[in-house]
Amino acid sequence: METLFVLDFDGVLFNSAFEAFSVANKTAEGRAQFRQGVSYDEFLIFRGAVTDAWQYNRLYSRESAVHPDALGEVQPDEADWAFARDFFKAREIIMEDPEWPKVMPPYDFFLLLQPLLLEHPDRFAILSTRNVRSIRETLAFHGADVVPVFGQEDIRRLGSKFAVALDQHWLDRGKFIVVYVDDMSIHLEPFEGQIHLPLHADWGYDAPTPGSLSAHQIITIIKSLLSIAGPESR
Repeated sequence: METLFVLDFDGVLFNSAFEAFSVANKTAEGRAQFRQGVSYDEFLIFRGAVTDAWQYNRLYSRESAVHPDALGEVQPDEADWAFARDFFKAREIIMEDPEWPKVMPPYDFFLLLQPLLLEHPDRFAILSTRNVRSIRETLAFHGADVVPVFGQEDIRRLGSKFAVALDQHWLDRGKFIVVYVDDMSIHLEPFEGQIHLPLHADWGYDAPTPGSLSAHQIITIIKSLLSIAGPESR
């Protein structure tokens, strides 16, 4: 079986919280139906529960805001989808600055991983709720746009990260040894018992658990599995 490392992007490779905060503020700016004074600390608390851009409407909306603990129970309506469309338009404007990725600093994990991505691009894939273009531009800015990327567009089309994995045949029995790294427990839960190593990062936006692993621990696991895979992984 081939070994495949699937990586989340936001909260695992890059600290994108301030970038998302900037985009959300630009989306809401000057519009009466949205709160104008959302603090970064408040945004960070809410960010830990977000899995799709439409959910930011439930932080900024004056009429339909919810507590982050209740976000998972909310079914999106047209106002939510409209906010998401405007959010991605606002991101497109911000991305016109060629140096916009500087607002998303890489985590130590990315810096440790980057040589492995470049040496073994066929062993890695990115699976993220972020839109594909912004992922690729960020990777390119850091000289690492070499791996397959599955993003918001794929999740919207298929329904979930798990559905994308099924569609890519990553979960076919006997085909891959899959290692999936994510900072969000809610994204890892569907993969429990379905893949070999669902790994919860102890950095990022979710609260660490007793089973969470550090960047150095996860890099050690990746390097060990690449070594076991032998010359064909090089």
